[in-house]
Amino acid sequence: METPTPDPLFGITLHERYILGKRLRSGASGTVHVAHDLGGDQTVTVTVLHPWLVGDHGAVHAFLDRAQTLESLSHPGIARVLGHGRDGDHVYAVGEYLSGHTLAEALGEGGGGLRYPVQAALAIVAGTLTALDAAHGAGVVHGALDPHTVVVDGAGGVRVTGFPLLFDAEEDAGPETRTDVHAVGRLLYTLLTGVPADPEAHPLRPSAVVPGLPSDLDMLVANATDPNPRYRPRDAGQYLTVVEQVLRSLPGAPVNTADVDTRPIPVITDAPPELREERAAPAPLWRRVPVLVTAGVLVLVLFAAGWALVPDGRVALPDLVGASSEQAEERLAGLGMDLAVRFEDAYSDSVGAGAVADSTPAPGSDVARGAEVLLHVSTGPRHSEVPDVVGGTENEARETLRQAGFTGIEIVQEHSPDQPPGTVLSTEPAAGEEGDREEPVVLSVSEGVIVPTLVGMGQEEAATALAGLGLVVQVTEEHHDTAPVGEVSGQTPEPGTILPEEAAVSLTVSLGPEPEEEEEESEEEASPSDEDDPRADEEEQDGRGGQDGWGGRGDDDDGRGRGDGGGGGGGSCDAPQWNEGTVYDTGDRVQHEGREYEARWWIHGYPPSSDQWGVWEDKGSC
Repeated sequence: METPTPDPLFGITLHERYILGKRLRSGASGTVHVAHDLGGDQTVTVTVLHPWLVGDHGAVHAFLDRAQTLESLSHPGIARVLGHGRDGDHVYAVGEYLSGHTLAEALGEGGGGLRYPVQAALAIVAGTLTALDAAHGAGVVHGALDPHTVVVDGAGGVRVTGFPLLFDAEEDAGPETRTDVHAVGRLLYTLLTGVPADPEAHPLRPSAVVPGLPSDLDMLVANATDPNPRYRPRDAGQYLTVVEQVLRSLPGAPVNTADVDTRPIPVITDAPPELREERAAPAPLWRRVPVLVTAGVLVLVLFAAGWALVPDGRVALPDLVGASSEQAEERLAGLGMDLAVRFEDAYSDSVGAGAVADSTPAPGSDVARGAEVLLHVSTGPRHSEVPDVVGGTENEARETLRQAGFTGIEIVQEHSPDQPPGTVLSTEPAAGEEGDREEPVVLSVSEGVIVPTLVGMGQEEAATALAGLGLVVQVTEEHHDTAPVGEVSGQTPEPGTILPEEAAVSLTVSLGPEPEEEEEESEEEASPSDEDDPRADEEEQDGRGGQDGWGGRGDDDDGRGRGDGGGGGGGSCDAPQWNEGTVYDTGDRVQHEGREYEARWWIHGYPPSSDQWGVWEDKGSC
């Protein structure tokens, strides 16, 4: 029996807070572990960057930058990223631990003979797309969605996890939204059939595995998994619209998808296993010869009849307007002309979204065997009413406009003494007017400056970047265990904050690790005893001996008069004020409510207190 290789990360503690447990999975981002958060007393997941990438500055920067981006995602269907950091040679990100089962576990890792009922499969996919729609609206693509990264809880709730923190190096550009659509199409196929989708099979048809499934399901899977990304829905929101339409069209469809029973069922095909085996067994040769001869004669007769009826090998293209994509494809296949069918989005004022609005060639045209037929599938009317987004933030306006079908958005900044930076002042076209979905909607936004990510830059580089944006730089120097001297280890406010011009940004610049205190020699080793040294009486008389013979530094361990944690000696009070949005590392100092504190380990959003067992150590009053 082969002995498994021990996990070198099992049991280690990061920043004296996260104790790593068993490894859940591994990928391009690193290894994902279940962990216990001592600070929050909760179970979390921790993704640790692969050790061979820690020395790659670009990989580390990409990992931490992606983690910071994911921290800003807030949606009930997305597992939250709670924080990130670096502890020595370990670069990591902390994520929410989800209870429940992944779809892979529910289906028995694809080999358990289980699948989901149609309504349950569509409800799960709709929940997945709703979460991805929020991510796509924030400019974030998952890029690695599969049954292992979708979790269903006991109440039928669907949540997406496993957003990669680092993509494969050979990818020149990260995945796009149509990559996630393709993954959801494959996921739908697996949920409906209980078997993994073959990456080489095109088009994927669930009804080929489970006969009797509605043809609309084949259409949903085929459209999303088209090998050419151009012919897939452009993002999760567009695909969600079609999925919800199909779900609502099913007999007995629930009003609320949360009411659907999302438990898998056994795979049922058109015949029991023993009958399928009997069908698969080859007939004896002596029984097959007459049948083959008869079949050959019949083929020749049919071929001759067909040649007589269609002497030029051409047929008239039927009128497919109003049919679903799947219905149209089936009708074209029924012509027996081996037509190559493609799909393309098109606007239509008369045909509902998801139905065929036109075809090329036009209906009634003669087409030859093997010819290409392009079906124009409606995405709704080209002109739509512009929603009212004035008074909201730019991000909120983008999301609302995108849901209304407007994907082109332009930003014009204007000075506004009454509105905070980033507020939408007006739109063109105005709210309530008809807008052309092919033309951009212009948002007038109160001007401001977006604070960039500065952590990891050198002090001079960060100051230059802020000066170029018209912002004022304030610098505080502090010791830091991991950041090299001169590197920015913290900033206030956090990246992405919109500020008015000439606003101040505080930078915390590393002085490097605190110098180690030399071990004090014992009094016996440092000087002779009072009895043997006649100078002792003289020092005692003139007061030069201090309290302990070492220059009157007191009994503080580090000799710097910090006090005993209860405020006896008082803090230095040159530390910056505590800020809720700043990430603090071990040794970082802050002021809060008239006292100075030092972080015992990595902390974010937790205010300092005098609790001796907390993450903050009280260094005394100011």
